[in-house]
Amino acid sequence: MSDTGFSQIINHPQYFIPTGDTQILAQNVLFKVHRYFFERESSSFRELFSDSDGSTKPYILDVKPEDFAHFLWVFYDEDFEYENQPLEKWLIILRLATRWGFCKVRKLVVRQLEKLDLQPIDKIKIYSDFKIDAQLLIPSYSTLAKSPTLPPLSEATKLNIETILKLTMVRERALQKAAEDGCRSPTSASAGDDDVKRFICEIFDLSNVTSASTTEPPKTATEGGFADGVNDTTGGSVPTLQNPAPQWKKKKNASTNGTSNAHANGRTSSS
Repeated sequence: MSDTGFSQIINHPQYFIPTGDTQILAQNVLFKVHRYFFERESSSFRELFSDSDGSTKPYILDVKPEDFAHFLWVFYDEDFEYENQPLEKWLIILRLATRWGFCKVRKLVVRQLEKLDLQPIDKIKIYSDFKIDAQLLIPSYSTLAKSPTLPPLSEATKLNIETILKLTMVRERALQKAAEDGCRSPTSASAGDDDVKRFICEIFDLSNVTSASTTEPPKTATEGGFADGVNDTTGGSVPTLQNPAPQWKKKKNASTNGTSNAHANGRTSSS
């Protein structure tokens, strides 16, 4: 923090890349990366870059530096060591990929999530929030439907009321089927796996679900989707990308020599 109350801008230690052709500012951390990765897949970034006035000033993103660094890791990890990464890291990447429209990155994250040993309720919560292919939730629904006990209240509250009611309906159908098949002390766990799967597909209306939602993030406002982006895992709204040029000019005019020098250093490194 400088004497005037402004944070001095610093280059990111890993992702201020000398050969990069685009500078991006996240809070007070400056990144220098290759715009190819962003233009290749994201219409949000293509639009942002097309609005450029040809100057060398960075684009400002409303994102935490550490979160943006996680996102860049997908493109710049030299060893492609996607295995054994923590769930929290993948959720950050998934949130940003959804926010900015990176369909292939979403697909990568889903493949990795499928390899993790997620608890059924947690998986249902994540996949529902990010609108990931509901067919992938059939095993989780089945586990809950055939469980001899109901989940504790602290876990159940992670799910919305519609999901809870539908799971209750599946359990009742499974119990009824087990009784019809002659089970003397029927429970929902007594029903066959195929029967439970059929009940899940019927009640959750999964018969016509395709894998498109695995790779396609929800539409943006301009495409007829949410005006403020899609919902994140906390239930809040994920803001959409915006061109930050006016903010930059305001910061530049108000900055002291120390802050201005930090900007100058970033531009000098790009040459």
